[in-house]
Amino acid sequence: MSTTKLFENQFIQQPQLRYEQTSALYASQFVISATGEEVIINFSSGTLTEPNNGETYLPIHTRIALSASGARKLVNLLSQALSATQITSVTTSKLHN
Repeated sequence: MSTTKLFENQFIQQPQLRYEQTSALYASQFVISATGEEVIINFSSGTLTEPNNGETYLPIHTRIALSASGARKLVNLLSQALSATQITSVTTSKLHN
C-alpha cells in the first residue's frame, strides 16, 4: 500500500488496486434509471438491427447499481477526468502548432 499525506504528520494508506478481470467492454450508449436511493446504469456498445424483422434494439452488456452518494462521487470523478483530459489536449495542441 502507498501512503498519501493528509495533514502535517498525518498519512492515510491508499489501497493497492487488484484487477480481477482485465477485459474491457466499450460503451457508447447508456440507459439510466434512478430513485432517491440508487442509480442503475445500463451500458451498451450501440444499437443493432434484428435481421429477421429490421427492428432496432439496444443490447445491454453491463449493469451497475450505485448508491446516490456513490453516483455523485462518480459524476465528480468523471468531471475531473474530463477536465484533466481537456487541459492535456489543449496543451498538446499548443505544442504541435
